[in-house]
Amino acid sequence: MTLAYQLRIELRDFKPAIYRDVLVDPATPLPKFHKLIQAAMGWEDVHMHGFAVPLKSERYYRVQANRRFEKPYADNWGEPSNNESRFKLQDVMAAPKDKLLYLYDFGDDWEHVITLKAVVETDTPLPHLLKAQNGCPPEDCGGPGGAEYWAGVWYDKAHAEHAVALDMFGEHEPGWLDFEALQKAVTKLQPKSRRVK
Repeated sequence: MTLAYQLRIELRDFKPAIYRDVLVDPATPLPKFHKLIQAAMGWEDVHMHGFAVPLKSERYYRVQANRRFEKPYADNWGEPSNNESRFKLQDVMAAPKDKLLYLYDFGDDWEHVITLKAVVETDTPLPHLLKAQNGCPPEDCGGPGGAEYWAGVWYDKAHAEHAVALDMFGEHEPGWLDFEALQKAVTKLQPKSRRVK
């Protein structure tokens, strides 16, 4: 049996909620945890990202630099944050109800709230996707407001930009989710010796 964090990763500002429940090793370095979030959510990992430890319901950009964990970028502005590669998940959250923010795309600002639901023992290979609800919006659609706009356009066949919305979302309606594809992407992150055949 291995110790694992059971986490809920929820994309902020969406109703109905877009979330993933995952099991992950607490000793996972933050850069690897970033890869897990990308795989579980279904993002394409083409933008910058960062982590932050919030106070109460604090938003990412309000978190002071000493509680932010980012990859060092040559053109960083403002106060330098902590280098994410020096930290593990267990360094930034430890007890149930602890929260961590994950911001993906410093433009569209996809802010995720990560909640530690429980610390459990498991014999399941880690990381593991337990549950998923609703697919993520298309990348580069303008953040939560843009996602809402383009989803409305997708359903409105008479809209002048309907073809653009169809191209963004593809053949599946907004919110469509392929759980098996997400599970497969997460399973690829398991150490080769631990993977389930």
